[in-house]
Amino acid sequence: MSAVEFDTTVTEFRAKLRAFIRRRVQDDATADDLTQETLLKVFRSRAALQDGQRVEAWLYRIARNTLIDFYRRQRPGAELPVNLAAESAEPADEVTVAMTRSLRIFLEELPAGYREPVRLAEFEGLPLAKIALRLGLSLTAVKSRVRRGRATLKKKLQDCCRLEFDRMGKIIGYEPRRAKECAC
Repeated sequence: MSAVEFDTTVTEFRAKLRAFIRRRVQDDATADDLTQETLLKVFRSRAALQDGQRVEAWLYRIARNTLIDFYRRQRPGAELPVNLAAESAEPADEVTVAMTRSLRIFLEELPAGYREPVRLAEFEGLPLAKIALRLGLSLTAVKSRVRRGRATLKKKLQDCCRLEFDRMGKIIGYEPRRAKECAC
């Protein structure tokens, strides 16, 4: 898709995006601000668009993520509105399910000092500072353990499977190298 086609398509969807956002916030000014923020993200990340036929879905995904960011900034500990939380849940594909299953198995094989910090960071999504408080460790120690644990998991996964990545570095395919020991 050329730059002119991209600009035209995004401009055509501007009103629909604003209406989409307006239904999910309380006032017009917030909707205008979030629409502007969404459009900035769209134009800054135009290189990430892989399929010119799926522009509309891509635009709405960016708008949803902008709304989620907005609500998290407003009330970091609060739950997302029900209609937005339901929309943000995307079904997991086969590759994601297989990689998650493998990583959970490999996580159990990590040394005890790395296992819990990595589990809390990757599977529970806790910030490193909260992990440090929960485990009674320094922030530096948690950062180090999570980094080393992730590196170990990555090595185990790469030893187990031949991975295929897209342009953005996301795993889009795999092929087991060793059938017996590999969970994928």
